[in-house]
Formats: sequence, structure tokens, C-alpha cells
Amino acid sequence: MLHELTDVVMQGKRVGRRLGTPTANLPYPAGGDAPPDGIYVARVILPHQGGRVVNGVLSQGKHPTLPEGVPTVEVHLFDFDESLYGQKVIVQYLKYLRPERTFASVELMRAQIARDISAARAYFAATSSYPE
Repeated sequence: MLHELTDVVMQGKRVGRRLGTPTANLPYPAGGDAPPDGIYVARVILPHQGGRVVNGVLSQGKHPTLPEGVPTVEVHLFDFDESLYGQKVIVQYLKYLRPERTFASVELMRAQIARDISAARAYFAATSSYPE
């Protein structure tokens, strides 16, 4: 594991939802021990659900293609359609996939998000960590 972040899920800009990949949004990590901004394979632990684990892909940083607001951490959870607003979660950064980048269009960004999701799912399949 590269890093772990514990915080409360907050309201985001709803950009992920509009793109078809809703995210749980967390404040940008405080302090100097945060990993570099970028895209990561991630696992989220839900203490309020008995420690349930949900796998996903994480984007940390300024989100330069749609740079409204402050830097954040956004986690797209696989096969998950529940509200986590106001809930404390534990996010584990498992593998760095790529740096943040600016895309020429939202469609190009959407295509890269799909590739990132595929890469994260492949990681979990290869490590037998995908929840049943």
C-alpha cells in the first residue's frame, strides 16, 4: 500500500456523475506526506458498514481539464450505488497508474477514465482482491 487517507465524504462538483462515473469526494490530503497527484488503484473501507471493502480507482489533484474549485481526492467505487455523504471512509492507495493530465476535450477524458477503470479492475483480478 502506498498511502492511506481517512476522512469524511463531502459534496463534490458532480462532474463524475455527469460523466457516468460517480465519485466519493474527500478533502485534499493535508501535510507533506501525501503521495504525488495522479490516478491510483484504490480500496475503500466503510467503517459504518462493518468494515465493508469496495474497490475502485482514485484521482487526486487539481483535475486540470475541469479545474473548478480546490484540489480534491475523488474515488470511483466499482459496482457501488450508495450515498456516502457525511460518512467517514478509509481510502487505501494501492498502485500508481499515471500522472494527472489535461485533456483536449471531455470525451477524451471520458475515454481515459474508462481505460483507468479497466486497468484498476485488471489489477484486482490479477491480485485476487476483487470482492465477491
